[in-house]
Amino acid sequence: MKITAKDVIVLMKEVGIEEEIIKNLKNDVPLLDQGLDSIDLPAIAVAAEKLCKVDLSDADATKLKTIDDFVRYVNGKMK
Repeated sequence: MKITAKDVIVLMKEVGIEEEIIKNLKNDVPLLDQGLDSIDLPAIAVAAEKLCKVDLSDADATKLKTIDDFVRYVNGKMK
């Protein structure tokens, strides 16, 4: 099962990202530049790990800046 940007958005809702922020997100713009904070990104990474049953190292997680980054990384781990 490959994930999409919509799946990442669902994960964001599940970890408590505000709807006001989510509705204006752009897939290719760094999430920290769009109103998310440094606590939100690890929460999204953990949720993606659980949903997709992939291992996301802390080092790799710090490289995931955009929704597109999350999609590419997780799909690449799910080969």
